[in-house]
Amino acid sequence: MKEQIRSRFTEGNFRYPAGAVPADTMIEFEIEISRVQSIRKATLVWIDDEENCYEYLKMDWSGIKRGQDVYTKTIKVNKRGLNWYYFQLETLSQTFYVGKEGVSVVVANHEPPSWPLIVYDRHFTTPNWIKGGIIYHIFVDRFARAGVSTPKENIVFREDWGGIPVYMPNEEGEIVNNDFFGGNLKGILGKLDYLEQLGVTCIYLSPIFEAYSNHKYDTGDYTKIDSMFGSIEEFHLLCKEGRKRGIRIVLDGVFNHTGSDSVYFNKKGTFDSVGAFQSKESPYFSWYTFIEYPDKYESWWGIDTLPAVNEEDPDFLQFITGMEGIARKWLQLGASGWRLDVLDELPDSFIEAFRRAAKSYEQDTLLIGEVWEDASYKISYGKRRRYLLGEQMDSIMNYPFMNGIIQFVRNGDAEKLHEVVTTILQHYPSCVVHCLMNMLGTHDTKRILTALGEKNVQELPRELQAQMKMSASERQEAIRLLKMASLIQMTLPGVPCIYYGDEAGLEGYEDPFNRRCFPWGKEEKTLQHWYERLGTIRKQWDVFKEGQYKTLYAKEQVYLFQRYNGLEKVIVGVNRSDTPFQFEIATPYVDLLQNRDVSDEYMMKPNTVCFLGKKL
Repeated sequence: MKEQIRSRFTEGNFRYPAGAVPADTMIEFEIEISRVQSIRKATLVWIDDEENCYEYLKMDWSGIKRGQDVYTKTIKVNKRGLNWYYFQLETLSQTFYVGKEGVSVVVANHEPPSWPLIVYDRHFTTPNWIKGGIIYHIFVDRFARAGVSTPKENIVFREDWGGIPVYMPNEEGEIVNNDFFGGNLKGILGKLDYLEQLGVTCIYLSPIFEAYSNHKYDTGDYTKIDSMFGSIEEFHLLCKEGRKRGIRIVLDGVFNHTGSDSVYFNKKGTFDSVGAFQSKESPYFSWYTFIEYPDKYESWWGIDTLPAVNEEDPDFLQFITGMEGIARKWLQLGASGWRLDVLDELPDSFIEAFRRAAKSYEQDTLLIGEVWEDASYKISYGKRRRYLLGEQMDSIMNYPFMNGIIQFVRNGDAEKLHEVVTTILQHYPSCVVHCLMNMLGTHDTKRILTALGEKNVQELPRELQAQMKMSASERQEAIRLLKMASLIQMTLPGVPCIYYGDEAGLEGYEDPFNRRCFPWGKEEKTLQHWYERLGTIRKQWDVFKEGQYKTLYAKEQVYLFQRYNGLEKVIVGVNRSDTPFQFEIATPYVDLLQNRDVSDEYMMKPNTVCFLGKKL
């Protein structure tokens, strides 16, 4: 029966408009069914996720097309939130449903796989300045150093820039992350021209606030720049000089937990403050939840150096989101946005208060959330989340794209990549889509070169991970695959994010091996020039800001898609097969990688790419 059901809107899940829609939108649903099925009744089943309320909406017979009965239903959606829908078709003998996984016979007490549909605030907008740009993610201690940092007590200062980060536990069996290579804000400032040449328009900094560790996710003081990284004055200068080059700064906000060694908890007595660990009379006591005071307390994933914060505590909420709070303080000092760490663990009330605070200072402040799955219908801690309705986030870290691209480039699964891309485009509001953070790797994942080039995918002992390095031939193959992956990354809807050093050929497994120092003077130049070329092209074509997307071909290990608007069209293709792939070109294009005109037909050789564009 599957072949006997179609619609004008099949690619839009049988509805128009496709994708998430703003409140007060009229949506037309349509389904065409072969007349041989003798359908007695067609029903649109509409489900309000929040209320778990079902509506069975009878569809109207609208005529015959191509020998098929056409049934339609138009509804107006008013309420913001997540909804689900599927179609129920009744014949004389059976009842079928048409849903996300195709056509099936209805079974009692069985919920059909439904399509999700987000209805968001019709006034929801996202910052325009990020669209069409490139984000560059910097782990501050490992990117670049300038001048001499004054080492703090109880840390290990490394003179061997580029050495293997410490990964073994200390004598007490703890991994303390206290080895520093000296990367700082001055170092970043000195590399702004390099980043501008790369096409970067936004730097996302890993946490920079005072903290004991090199990664700084154990915040010690939200009001200060860590002395190993620099000063508030140097941060302000970085923001100012970046703006001159069209580069803005986004900060990493870690508000689910603090460090135990902090002004607020002060477990080691490092600070002059009276911390929550020291006294129940501490002004910060209500921030934390103690099980047995003071030694047993809630912490992030049971790590006692990261005591969990009660984000809904009025004092904490005021400290972070008040008029004089942390959210606004760093925007006033020059930042243009925040990335919120572990978004799933922050309550809605906190996220919404944070948005109000940030947007009250500057409406075009960018807010990015760390979510590893499809954020449109995410459930965390038993609760459906509301990230993309217009009250919380502007953008999400796009791990689904990352995983889909890696799987395609490694294995040639074009159909799966098509499914991943179109699913996200269907589920997210368009204003979110165009500022999605599209990365190929982060400080939490393997380096993309390693992810593409590794032959042994099972878990390796850390001692082996530390020493693992690809052979020359393996590395060249991985670079070839990374060129394919980065072309897709740079041209899909959203904003590509380069993890520092990926463009220079850094290798490495997960933390801390993915956090090695940038190899200044030892860069993989062919790869670096490739990224610069893609950055230049991206900047020259407005279609990458908010252009539409269409998959042209996605099978037999070939992925071909188009970006277009009223003025430009771009065709991007990757052929991962061992045979040539030829497709027709209706009008002349320019091969953007080879700077030559092409027309009529284009041939992609085995395991090659194409990048074509034309002005209308």
